[in-house]
Amino acid sequence: MKNAIILFIAWVLPALALAQFSINGKVVDSETLKPLSYAIINAEGLNRAAYADEQGRFELAVPQQPAYWLSVQHLGFETFSAQVSAEEARNLDITLNAVPIVIEEILVQGNDMERTAQSDIMPDFATRISQPKDVGDLFRDIPGFGVIKRGGYAMDPVFRSFRNEQLNVQYDGGVQVMHACPNRMDPITTHVIPEEVEKIELIRGPFSVRYGQTMGGVINIITKRPEAADAFTIGGSVESGYESNGNSKLARLALNAAGKGYDVMVNGGIRDFGNYQNGAGVEIPTSFKSYDYSAKIGINTFKDHRFQLGWRQSFGRDILHVGLPMDTEEDNSSVLSADYVARNISPRLYSITIKAFAAQVDHLMSNRWRPNFMMTEATSTVDALTLGGKLELSWLPTPKSQLYTGLDLRNLSRDGERLRLVKRNMMTGAVIDPPMQLIDLIWQDAQVNDVGLFVESRRFISERLSLTGGARIDLVRATIKNPAQDFAELYPTLHTDAEWSLSAHLSADYRMKQGWDLQLALGRGVRTATMEERYINHFTLGADAYEYVGNPMLKPEANHQAELSIGRETDAYQWRMTTFYSYITNYITAAVDTTLSRKYMPQEEPKFSRRFQNINAATQMGFELEGSVQLFRHLTAYGSAAFTRAQNLDWEEPLAEIPPFAATAGLKYERKFYSLDLKGRFVARQGRIASSFGESETPGFNVFDLKVFVRPLPGLSVGAAVLNLLDRNYYEHLNRGYRNMPVDGLIYEPGRNVTLFVQYSF
Repeated sequence: MKNAIILFIAWVLPALALAQFSINGKVVDSETLKPLSYAIINAEGLNRAAYADEQGRFELAVPQQPAYWLSVQHLGFETFSAQVSAEEARNLDITLNAVPIVIEEILVQGNDMERTAQSDIMPDFATRISQPKDVGDLFRDIPGFGVIKRGGYAMDPVFRSFRNEQLNVQYDGGVQVMHACPNRMDPITTHVIPEEVEKIELIRGPFSVRYGQTMGGVINIITKRPEAADAFTIGGSVESGYESNGNSKLARLALNAAGKGYDVMVNGGIRDFGNYQNGAGVEIPTSFKSYDYSAKIGINTFKDHRFQLGWRQSFGRDILHVGLPMDTEEDNSSVLSADYVARNISPRLYSITIKAFAAQVDHLMSNRWRPNFMMTEATSTVDALTLGGKLELSWLPTPKSQLYTGLDLRNLSRDGERLRLVKRNMMTGAVIDPPMQLIDLIWQDAQVNDVGLFVESRRFISERLSLTGGARIDLVRATIKNPAQDFAELYPTLHTDAEWSLSAHLSADYRMKQGWDLQLALGRGVRTATMEERYINHFTLGADAYEYVGNPMLKPEANHQAELSIGRETDAYQWRMTTFYSYITNYITAAVDTTLSRKYMPQEEPKFSRRFQNINAATQMGFELEGSVQLFRHLTAYGSAAFTRAQNLDWEEPLAEIPPFAATAGLKYERKFYSLDLKGRFVARQGRIASSFGESETPGFNVFDLKVFVRPLPGLSVGAAVLNLLDRNYYEHLNRGYRNMPVDGLIYEPGRNVTLFVQYSF
């Protein structure tokens, strides 16, 4: 025993003492001096390594030595290698030089999406000038986008020819809030408030597999989060906005606090938008009210471990939809999300990320404010529950590669019914007392469950060339539990349907000299049929006056897309042009079926219904161009243009609801405390229309906006604008037509509108 103690003292204690020495310091970008999170610090010959944290700080435990040979590596930066003495190693400041291949930040935070060769970060929305109606309104000026408008609320983005679930729209890296209304009166863009948005990320096309099934692109709406702090800090903002056209008002309050190991953010607001007037002075019924609040709590439980809990509720009231057959009396949503990330796990396994969420939407529609209310009173109560989660492992197999593997899942269930009280005889107008009561099943208690496995990797081949590739496999199961009698008779073999799908992509990013870069991407993205396309039963869906009938036998759509992008950036100017081509197999559309007569109000036109079906193929092609040039020190000219041509090859006609050619041009004068921005938007006539869907040509138009932004005092910012400066009377091609409203015609955009937005941050 005595000898054992002597051996312990002689050998073990000195070894423990040697292990107490700590190399520490900070890694920053040599040009911007910003911290380089997650740089790899390696003590050569000692088999010891560590990662820098989010502030670029690191600490590496090593045996006591007079000197150490250190190497520091980070994706997109030159490797640092040098010998340092023990005295120097106690507080190192290491700077890394960027290599030409990477000019974009590689985001590896739990709530943000990694920026690949085909991803695009839209501008920061911190500088506010006017107030969008909802998040969908933010997409209007992004090249390649259009917006389907149903009123002043519930706007849906359309990218190229893709819309609805052809676009994978989510927020904070994976949370989805699926709509309850079959007419999409409540898309995800209505459940996140524009003032909460920090930025929007876009992956164009099927060029990522890490965010669920992706056919036309991924839109990730990132909400604000307080910055980390070593000591207790508190801040926030109060803001208010006004629009003259519609006497519209909004007010918001946000508070955030952070300290060592935690951060908290809470905010809430109200919006009250009235009916606006178009350029001809006609009042358009588009009023709505909404209330919302949200909270985020983040806890850094241990070093390199973070847990974040989010809660959000939004409430819409008295929403008029001029382009749909009913209005929204209530739209309520609740979203609970939880994120956990552990980093710096081992030299090869960088991080483990776990995300889970639950989103519930209940929606009440009625025709209470419509003329036909005197004949038939209709109310629809629908509910949607979306559950989902994701487990992702981030690997660093080599200093020049990054690998992601993971599993994600989503379960969507919907139910609801429409109650009709027929108060008058449709033929004679005689009063029916008591009214005849009819109940129609809307979703028929349906569920769609998707489980996917994915792997995606990015590798730097040289200082100029990087490759990104990935693949995913999905198993989708769809079930209908309470089919209506006629639907069950139409599909007598109804049961749980299961389908497998495979998606994959490969892209190359080549950075040339003198600021040039070239990107080429090839991908196949698959989308399963939506619940509307599978199970809707004789309900209108807003596209036209037909009743639509689902088809549970639909095959999934597959988009095979090639995309080429070239751009250049210098001190004086920058520009980028993207061209694309898609060949879409098993494209899902709806054809008139003369074997299916109209079910509700059969005396009205059209007499038959549309049934969803697959066609063999459709194509889309086009381009997006954007750029800017600095004319003088503070004056910049900018512009963009976009065009999409989409064709139904089976029917030999264009696809429906395709935005026409559109361009923007503007001048911006910007100083430290103020800016002026004059922008024009020019939209061509859309003559390529889908006659089978009753589309009509829309004329071209041009509209001009003048915006001013001022920071008169620290923390105070004021934005003002005159929108539609020349008071044009115009409407967009994607605007849905009026139906069953007191006035008849098209959904015209607002005429001249003066807006004011004030924000004070503290």
